[in-house]
Amino acid sequence: MKKLLIALSILLLTGCSVDYNLTVTNKGNVKEKFYVNVDNSKILESSTTIEEYLNTHAAMYAQNQGNQNYHIKTKKAKPSSYFLVTRDYKDLDEYITSNTFRSMFNSASIERLGDYTTFITSKNAYLQSILNDELVSEDSKYDDFKISIKFYNEVIDTNADVVDEKNNVYTWELNDDINNSYIYFKISSKVRHDVVILDYVKTNLIAIIAISTILVLLVSSVLYLYVKSKKNNEV
Repeated sequence: MKKLLIALSILLLTGCSVDYNLTVTNKGNVKEKFYVNVDNSKILESSTTIEEYLNTHAAMYAQNQGNQNYHIKTKKAKPSSYFLVTRDYKDLDEYITSNTFRSMFNSASIERLGDYTTFITSKNAYLQSILNDELVSEDSKYDDFKISIKFYNEVIDTNADVVDEKNNVYTWELNDDINNSYIYFKISSKVRHDVVILDYVKTNLIAIIAISTILVLLVSSVLYLYVKSKKNNEV
């Protein structure tokens, strides 16, 4: 099996970084989203324009048969531009069969017992292949790779390197120490409603603002007409 992280094998250049995120919802769904940020100055070393580079590599990605279930968007920005890759899974079982996951780990075990779900991967064996594909130059080697997971359920135990309890986000810093580079967590069926609500608001902020504005205008209009009608009747 070719050991590569989806998009990195196609998109990586010297001067880029990866922001990899998962969300495990209270219904068990898994939402995958990662950004591949590429420094504009590095892009222009190999391409005439930034748009040319983004469009070319996005097309290469889309044409890859293994990427059919992934969605890719591009964004030109300063000082770096990026690719955004997303995919949704019905549960953790489906996620661990994906190209992304299998590029990092051989396998994972998922145990559901009562109100608890325990997830543990095999040791990370593919980091060098993930971060040093044949399309990556010798001077663009990475020492680690970070994975952040947001949970909608209460986390009971984990071996995460960084813990953000307020937002229920846990981060693992994978590296070449195969004795430590693996992911383990245990979650309960208890839902963190504060995290769910905050995430919903962030995701639908524009719609919420639009609806709130319309409601305020409607209420204001009704009050105005009521007051005006009342004054007319008094006269």
